[in-house]
Amino acid sequence: MSDPVARPLPRWEPLGPQHDRAAFSCPRHPELEAFLKYAASQQAKRNVAVTTVMLIDSDQAVGGYYTLSSTRIDIGDLPKELAKKFPKYAEGIPATLIGRLAVDAKYLSKGWGGKLLMNALAAARDASSSVASAFVIVRAIDDEAFRFYSHYGFVPFESDPRRLFLPMATINKLK
Repeated sequence: MSDPVARPLPRWEPLGPQHDRAAFSCPRHPELEAFLKYAASQQAKRNVAVTTVMLIDSDQAVGGYYTLSSTRIDIGDLPKELAKKFPKYAEGIPATLIGRLAVDAKYLSKGWGGKLLMNALAAARDASSSVASAFVIVRAIDDEAFRFYSHYGFVPFESDPRRLFLPMATINKLK
Protein backbone atom coordinates (compact mmCIF):
# COMPACT_ATOMS: atom_id res chain seq x y z
CA MET A 1 0.00 0.00 0.00
CA SER A 2 1.41 3.36 -0.97
CA ASP A 3 1.38 6.37 1.29
CA PRO A 4 -1.53 8.64 0.27
CA VAL A 5 0.29 11.72 1.53
CA ALA A 6 3.25 12.83 -0.58
CA ARG A 7 6.30 13.24 1.62
CA PRO A 8 9.04 15.59 0.53
CA LEU A 9 12.45 14.45 -0.63
CA PRO A 10 15.16 14.15 0.41
CA ARG A 11 14.27 12.08 3.46
CA TRP A 12 15.65 9.33 5.61
CA GLU A 13 13.82 6.17 6.62
CA PRO A 14 14.54 2.62 7.81
CA LEU A 15 15.48 0.22 5.02
CA GLY A 16 12.41 -1.66 3.85
CA PRO A 17 11.32 -3.99 1.04
CA GLN A 18 10.09 -1.02 -1.03
CA HIS A 19 13.64 0.33 -1.43
CA ASP A 20 15.55 -0.50 -4.60
CA ARG A 21 18.78 -1.90 -3.22
CA ALA A 22 19.80 -3.50 -6.53
CA ALA A 23 20.37 -0.10 -8.19
CA PHE A 24 22.70 1.15 -5.45
CA SER A 25 26.24 1.60 -6.78
CA CYS A 26 29.44 2.08 -4.81
CA PRO A 27 32.27 0.99 -7.17
CA ARG A 28 35.12 2.33 -4.99
CA HIS A 29 33.96 0.14 -2.09
CA PRO A 30 32.05 -2.88 -3.42
CA GLU A 31 31.75 -4.27 0.12
CA LEU A 32 29.50 -1.32 1.04
CA GLU A 33 27.35 -1.99 -2.02
CA ALA A 34 27.18 -5.72 -1.24
CA PHE A 35 26.22 -5.07 2.37
CA LEU A 36 23.18 -3.03 1.38
CA LYS A 37 22.12 -5.54 -1.27
CA TYR A 38 22.66 -8.77 0.63
CA ALA A 39 23.20 -8.33 4.38
CA ALA A 40 21.46 -5.21 5.69
CA SER A 41 18.01 -6.77 6.05
CA GLN A 42 19.40 -9.84 7.80
CA GLN A 43 21.37 -7.72 10.26
CA ALA A 44 18.23 -5.74 11.08
CA LYS A 45 16.22 -8.94 11.66
CA ARG A 46 18.94 -10.17 14.03
CA ASN A 47 19.12 -6.80 15.83
CA VAL A 48 22.78 -6.41 14.92
CA ALA A 49 22.54 -3.12 13.01
CA VAL A 50 19.75 -0.85 11.80
CA THR A 51 20.11 0.54 8.29
CA THR A 52 18.67 3.95 7.45
CA VAL A 53 18.41 4.93 3.80
CA MET A 54 18.53 8.37 2.26
CA LEU A 55 16.00 8.94 -0.51
CA ILE A 56 16.93 11.81 -2.79
CA ASP A 57 15.08 11.56 -6.09
CA SER A 58 12.36 8.96 -5.49
CA ASP A 59 10.61 6.93 -2.82
CA GLN A 60 12.48 3.77 -3.84
CA ALA A 61 15.96 4.75 -5.06
CA VAL A 62 18.58 4.60 -2.30
CA GLY A 63 20.90 7.61 -2.56
CA GLY A 64 22.89 6.58 0.48
CA TYR A 65 22.67 4.72 3.75
CA TYR A 66 24.18 4.30 7.18
CA THR A 67 24.00 1.68 9.91
CA LEU A 68 23.81 2.22 13.65
CA SER A 69 24.38 -0.25 16.46
CA SER A 70 25.48 -0.27 20.07
CA THR A 71 29.11 -0.70 21.01
CA ARG A 72 31.45 0.23 23.81
CA ILE A 73 34.80 1.88 24.34
CA ASP A 74 37.39 0.53 26.72
CA ILE A 75 38.25 3.38 29.08
CA GLY A 76 41.96 2.86 28.33
CA ASP A 77 41.36 3.67 24.65
CA LEU A 78 40.33 7.23 25.45
CA PRO A 79 42.83 10.07 25.88
CA LYS A 80 43.72 10.32 29.59
CA GLU A 81 42.14 13.78 30.08
CA LEU A 82 38.87 12.54 28.62
CA ALA A 83 38.97 9.16 30.38
CA LYS A 84 39.12 10.91 33.79
CA LYS A 85 35.56 12.15 33.19
CA PHE A 86 34.05 8.65 32.94
CA PRO A 87 33.54 5.76 35.35
CA LYS A 88 35.88 2.81 34.94
CA TYR A 89 33.24 0.21 34.09
CA ALA A 90 34.60 -3.27 33.33
CA GLU A 91 32.22 -3.42 30.35
CA GLY A 92 33.48 -0.11 29.00
CA ILE A 93 31.73 3.14 28.18
CA PRO A 94 28.55 2.88 26.05
CA ALA A 95 28.78 4.23 22.52
CA THR A 96 26.98 4.15 19.19
CA LEU A 97 28.69 2.70 16.15
CA ILE A 98 28.18 4.04 12.64
CA GLY A 99 29.23 0.74 11.12
CA ARG A 100 28.76 1.74 7.51
CA LEU A 101 28.04 4.97 5.68
CA ALA A 102 27.89 5.07 1.88
CA VAL A 103 26.60 7.34 -0.88
CA ASP A 104 25.55 6.08 -4.31
CA ALA A 105 28.13 6.91 -6.98
CA LYS A 106 25.81 9.30 -8.82
CA TYR A 107 25.48 11.49 -5.72
CA LEU A 108 29.17 11.73 -4.79
CA SER A 109 30.77 15.16 -4.34
CA LYS A 110 27.40 16.87 -3.94
CA GLY A 111 27.32 17.18 -0.15
CA TRP A 112 25.08 14.18 0.48
CA GLY A 113 27.69 12.39 2.59
CA GLY A 114 27.68 15.23 5.11
CA LYS A 115 23.88 15.28 5.20
CA LEU A 116 23.86 11.52 5.73
CA LEU A 117 26.39 11.82 8.57
CA MET A 118 24.42 14.63 10.23
CA ASN A 119 21.29 12.48 10.11
CA ALA A 120 23.18 9.55 11.65
CA LEU A 121 24.54 11.77 14.43
CA ALA A 122 21.05 13.15 15.13
CA ALA A 123 19.65 9.61 15.29
CA ALA A 124 22.43 8.57 17.68
CA ARG A 125 21.80 11.65 19.83
CA ASP A 126 18.05 10.99 19.93
CA ALA A 127 18.53 7.30 20.81
CA SER A 128 20.91 8.23 23.62
CA SER A 129 18.01 9.70 25.56
CA SER A 130 16.62 6.14 25.89
CA VAL A 131 19.79 4.03 25.77
CA ALA A 132 22.87 5.86 27.05
CA SER A 133 25.70 6.52 24.64
CA ALA A 134 28.65 8.75 25.46
CA PHE A 135 30.29 8.64 22.02
CA VAL A 136 29.76 7.89 18.36
CA ILE A 137 32.42 5.63 16.86
CA VAL A 138 33.37 5.12 13.20
CA ARG A 139 36.05 3.20 11.35
CA ALA A 140 37.44 5.00 8.31
CA ILE A 141 37.56 2.60 5.38
CA ASP A 142 40.32 4.60 3.64
CA ASP A 143 42.22 7.91 3.75
CA GLU A 144 39.38 9.81 2.11
CA ALA A 145 36.92 8.56 4.73
CA PHE A 146 39.42 9.49 7.46
CA ARG A 147 39.58 13.06 6.13
CA PHE A 148 35.77 13.15 5.87
CA TYR A 149 35.22 12.14 9.50
CA SER A 150 38.06 14.34 10.73
CA HIS A 151 36.44 17.31 8.96
CA TYR A 152 33.36 16.76 11.15
CA GLY A 153 35.40 16.69 14.37
CA PHE A 154 35.96 12.97 14.84
CA VAL A 155 39.19 12.20 16.69
CA PRO A 156 41.30 9.10 15.99
CA PHE A 157 42.07 6.63 18.77
CA GLU A 158 45.81 6.45 19.43
CA SER A 159 45.71 2.65 19.43
CA ASP A 160 43.93 2.44 16.05
CA PRO A 161 44.03 5.61 13.91
CA ARG A 162 41.37 4.31 11.49
CA ARG A 163 38.93 4.14 14.40
CA LEU A 164 37.59 7.57 15.38
CA PHE A 165 35.25 8.94 18.02
CA LEU A 166 33.08 11.98 18.61
CA PRO A 167 31.75 12.71 22.12
CA MET A 168 27.97 12.86 22.48
CA ALA A 169 28.48 16.17 24.29
CA THR A 170 29.83 17.58 21.01
CA ILE A 171 26.95 16.09 19.03
CA ASN A 172 24.44 17.64 21.45
CA LYS A 173 25.84 21.08 20.55
CA LEU A 174 25.06 20.49 16.83
CA LYS A 175 21.31 20.96 17.33
